[in-house]
Amino acid sequence: MNKLIFFVIILLAFSCNTNNDDTTGNNVNLEKITKPKGIFSSSFGNELALDNIHTKGSLIRVTWKDIEPNQGVYDFSKIEQFLSALKSRNLKWSLAIIAGGDSPSWLIDKLGVDYFTITSRDNTLKRIPKIWDSKVNQRLELLAQALASTYGSNDDLELIYVPQMTTNGIEGHFNGVTDAELTTAGVTSTNWVNSVKETAKIFATAFTNKAIAVEVHDIMHDTSIPTKIMTDLWNDESLNHRVGAAIWWISGKTSYQPNLIDALTLFPGDIYAQVIGRSDQTERFENNDYTTVFSQAKKIGIRYIEVWEYELVNNTFPQEFNDFNEYATTSFE
Repeated sequence: MNKLIFFVIILLAFSCNTNNDDTTGNNVNLEKITKPKGIFSSSFGNELALDNIHTKGSLIRVTWKDIEPNQGVYDFSKIEQFLSALKSRNLKWSLAIIAGGDSPSWLIDKLGVDYFTITSRDNTLKRIPKIWDSKVNQRLELLAQALASTYGSNDDLELIYVPQMTTNGIEGHFNGVTDAELTTAGVTSTNWVNSVKETAKIFATAFTNKAIAVEVHDIMHDTSIPTKIMTDLWNDESLNHRVGAAIWWISGKTSYQPNLIDALTLFPGDIYAQVIGRSDQTERFENNDYTTVFSQAKKIGIRYIEVWEYELVNNTFPQEFNDFNEYATTSFE
């Protein structure tokens, strides 16, 4: 009888263990994942933005060159500086590592990473490491691991943006750079898609219980490039539906990148956004109306919006902020 009871216990234990696996035989990630939703501040040079009752959290932006000034030497003091203000208010946060032209110089000068040069909108020359040079993602993997070791267990960190080798180092496009220049530099649909996906997987693997976002734009006027990136990452079962898309250009307008707006509207995954500008820059919004941002966000299915701190410091549209927070809470519970 004792042997029979022991055998039954073993069978029950085995049954419980196998229930933790999916039908493909891969272990399901059972760690708690809390994805952000609602209104966040896009920055907070003025901490009054954090005191607005509609603020759920804020984005922290730091450059790769600042947090790894020397190869393998990490300095997260700038992150900590911002974090102290958020901790004191019990707010959530997102993290954006700015790469591209703000990658550390040793990446090129010491490691010999291949690069191309572009002129940014402020007429300064920027050296852009080629993301398809394997040494770039090798170093980003080490950076992601160092960041995750320090912040991966921080419950208030809810979103990590994937750094990109672009003009501003986080958005997936090249402001003002011609298609011919990109082609000459060696950008192709294949090497761009594969390399960005690789970077996203690196950060998702390092941060096993966090939401990840890739900012998307048309590349060389081709919507299929960002569409493939976000669709492949969302459908990758190993990533457990943690890698979503982001748009740092929501404006209420449909005239800018209309094909990508259509693709995002059909996209089944998580979408994160940042407003294209301040509300007093009225020409940047549909019908000069800032509030069209929120109606467009609901139509597309966006769960999270970073508004510029100007809006929160001045509490420009309190009813719309409150309405969006309620929408996000209800829709993405």
